[in-house]
This record gives sequence, structure tokens and C-alpha cells, in this order.
Amino acid sequence: MELEGVAALFPLPDWSAEDRQSLPFGYVGLAVMLRRIKWEDMNNDNLDLSGGATGWGLNLTTNINIGKNDVFRGGLVYGEGIQNYMNDATVDIGIENDFSDPVAPVKGVALPMIGISAFLDHTWSDKFSSTIGYSMLNNENSDAQTDDSYKKGQYALVNLLYYPAENAMAGIEYQWGKRENFRDGFSSSISRIQFSFKYNFSHSF
Repeated sequence: MELEGVAALFPLPDWSAEDRQSLPFGYVGLAVMLRRIKWEDMNNDNLDLSGGATGWGLNLTTNINIGKNDVFRGGLVYGEGIQNYMNDATVDIGIENDFSDPVAPVKGVALPMIGISAFLDHTWSDKFSSTIGYSMLNNENSDAQTDDSYKKGQYALVNLLYYPAENAMAGIEYQWGKRENFRDGFSSSISRIQFSFKYNFSHSF
């Protein structure tokens, strides 16, 4: 395939900035990202698939204290060509058909995406706490991507954590996840129960 000889180039560092405002109930933050992505056609043929795209993103986050025992943590991210910063959807450039151009019948485009997260931390007592939450990432695929390309992912959890002593934590957590592909009709979900134990310690010499 011609695409096998196309090499990715990153001529500039990715640029990001964040502003966070502290409020009586928590904080609100807005982060921005800008990146330049290029690719060069290294094949020796009659096609020229070289090109470039600008990736950008906006990320709105907040922590809201709800009374003494609850904290809401939320986030909303939207952009194009920033999937490399996500855990699941790592393809930030897709291809679109352009059969009217005999030299470049396909072109690269920065894929739009949207992600959300919403989690609630609740403190039951000085020994017990819980978290429940949900997150989602959805890609807007380009028309020439393969049918099995990543389209949408979802993740949810709920747990119960126990703090028996200072610096020690034990807990049980239920996790659920689901993936949906672009056009092949495939989707799959999975559930698991996780047991955890953590102990924090330090020593100076």
C-alpha cells in the first residue's frame, strides 16, 4: 500500500497552556493545545501523498465541593488531531478519499473528537470512601478509514475503599468498559472486579 511509505513528521513542539480559577466551591480550569502534524510521501511513484494538518484542543475541567463529604470532578475535551493524548483512541490523522485528484487520491485530515468524564468522590467516614464515575471518548471518523477503526469508547467504575491505618488503603472496585468500531458493526464490552491494596512509606538515608 502507498501509505506504508508515508512518514510522520513533527516539526514543532506541541504547545499547551492552562488557566485555573479558584472559587469558593472548588475550581474551574481551561486548557488549550496546539500542534503541527506533517507527513512526507517517501515512495518513488506517481503519487504525492505528502501533507500537513493542525491539531488543536480545548479542555474544560472542574472540581466542585458538594457539602463536606462529596466532590464532583468533571471534564469536557473537544478538538481535532489530539487523540495521541487519550488513553484509547491514538490515531489522530485519518484519510479521506479525493478521487478527483489523480496525484493525491487520498488526503490526511485531523480527526475531530469529543470526550467527557464525570466522577463523584464520597467520604463515608474517616475509614471509608467511594468513587463512582463515567467517561466517554467519541471519534468522528474520516470516510477512508478502515471499517475496524476505533469509533467510541466508554468506561465506568464504582468502588469502596477502606483506610485501616495511616498510609494504608484496601479496596474493591467494579469496572465496565465498551468499545465500538467505525463501520464493521463490532462492539464489545467487558466487566471486572478489582481488589487493591496500597501502603505508602518513605525512608531517608
